Amino acid sequence: MRGVVRTLAVGALVTGAAAAGVGSASALGLQPLPGGVQVDLSHDETMFVKNNNIGLAATQLPHPSAESFGVTLQAVSDKASEYPAGRVSFTMFGPFDQLSGTMAAFEQ
Repeated sequence: MRGVVRTLAVGALVTGAAAAGVGSASALGLQPLPGGVQVDLSHDETMFVKNNNIGLAATQLPHPSAESFGVTLQAVSDKASEYPAGRVSFTMFGPFDQLSGTMAAFEQ
């Protein structure tokens, strides 16, 4: 059950943003991992995150990792947006109150 809650929490902001402004949210990839989740954004979703400062908005969420996550999400979406097919992917592991993970910007 914790995995489902964590998956929903991690993907909710980005999924909502994608559904609201990028067309189909079906491109958003949420993949359960042992003890965590991987989130893969399409190029359009990455551009939406960048253009609407979703990372900066995430810094205000009531979670101990929110500031670090939001600043990093904004930075990698800014970098990925420099490429015609750039996109963002991130993983999150651990209990909801002690999340850790990685984030990357891809050229394609």
